[in-house]
Amino acid sequence: MLIGNTEECYCGSSKTFKSCCKGKAISSKAQPLGEDILSNPNRINHMLQQMLKATDFKICMHPDKEKCKMPIKNAHSLQNNGVLSLIAEKDHVMANDLLNKVRDGYSTKRVSKNDATTFYGFCEYHDSVVFQEIELKPYENNVKQNCLFAYRACAQEYHKKQREIKAIQNCFKDNPSLFLEDEFVMSYKLRKLALDDVNQTMDIFNNGINNDNYDIMENYVYEFDNQYDFAVTTTFCPAEDLIGKQLNDIYSTNPERLKAVFITVIPVVGKTYFIISCLKEDYSNLKSYFEQIENLNEDELKVFLNNVIPEYSENIVLSPRLWGEWTNFSKKEYEKMVTGEIGDFGEMLKGGLPYDSFDDFMRGMDIRNGKINVMQKPKYDLFKLKNI
Repeated sequence: MLIGNTEECYCGSSKTFKSCCKGKAISSKAQPLGEDILSNPNRINHMLQQMLKATDFKICMHPDKEKCKMPIKNAHSLQNNGVLSLIAEKDHVMANDLLNKVRDGYSTKRVSKNDATTFYGFCEYHDSVVFQEIELKPYENNVKQNCLFAYRACAQEYHKKQREIKAIQNCFKDNPSLFLEDEFVMSYKLRKLALDDVNQTMDIFNNGINNDNYDIMENYVYEFDNQYDFAVTTTFCPAEDLIGKQLNDIYSTNPERLKAVFITVIPVVGKTYFIISCLKEDYSNLKSYFEQIENLNEDELKVFLNNVIPEYSENIVLSPRLWGEWTNFSKKEYEKMVTGEIGDFGEMLKGGLPYDSFDDFMRGMDIRNGKINVMQKPKYDLFKLKNI
């Protein structure tokens, strides 16, 4: 087993593994997960997504707890009455839900804009006061606004990762035989490290914001001259820069914090802004990444964002207008990127999967392994404008 006797048990009991679930794991008569599940990250992710729905919780992440005023809001990470209203059609947008793929064949589904990009991360007071600079004022590319976009993306990621950990703990609790499955144990270890990384990053944000210091970010902002039909706010730790130089060892079990970037894309009337940020203390590690992005021309930047956004973000919303402009093939290509699903090569040869060629299949493999060429033009276009 990959868990030590004196480690805190992965079921969430706070006891050591030896004093908690070790005996249950060894004597468990439960059937281990089948090889078809363990060899398929999509199946594991689906199982976790099902359990994730039962792990939602409410908390205010702002450090000044004395000013908290209930209730905890199911607040938007993207502005409802501004950004989401612009891309909505009949008050609905297209958002990601992996469970919907099982029901309807697509993980992208139509939802009310009131329910899109929400999470229980701040109390009513802090959500309204702290974020008023980006909720009530037009975007002006100032230090405070850029920091707040990144802070809210980090808070949502922190909330999500806590839920993921709880979901896996519930798996171990309900089926102790999972302690015998190295793949599942390693999945927990890596997700726990990822949670620790975001926790440390949140501490840096909270320290700055609590001291009214928003000048803690390095930012690059690009203004597109068209109002596009999608929006996103997300954070991730890039494994490589645009030419393959390692930036983060995302599979390392070293406790050193990975260096995160924060991306926001928001349409306004007649324009769209792309904002990429990182903590100033991380910029030396990510400098090449930022410089390469800044040197892209507009067409190259669109290709880059077409790849990076669906690969790294579940918190992306599309306009039903954009979704309606895509062909079924484009939708399937987009879904492959969002879900990391590649299917079976043997079935592809039989014509059972939407792959045109061996190159398409290998690109699917790269997506699963996080090694895509972010400068390869995909077969969908987030920047497609509605034909008139």
